[in-house]
Amino acid sequence: MRENDKVYFAHLEGLIDSIDEYSSMQITKSGDAYIFRIAPSMPKYGEMLLQEILKLHNVFKIRLDLSKSIKTSGTIVFRINLLDF
Repeated sequence: MRENDKVYFAHLEGLIDSIDEYSSMQITKSGDAYIFRIAPSMPKYGEMLLQEILKLHNVFKIRLDLSKSIKTSGTIVFRINLLDF
């Protein structure tokens, strides 16, 4: 794993834990992308997590593709293309 990837994952994990320490995060590498699945421990954390995740990616200028079912499933799913990362 590249050093930049490790730093990014550490930032993302720190951000998520600072909002909801009991949430779960799954990261899957699929060909040319990382797919992230974040499940808040309680529904009240979902919106705040999503806002802060978007802010973090704007700071790093990382484009992410969000799942369209975030509000219905309560789980935040997004994908980052490794060619853009």
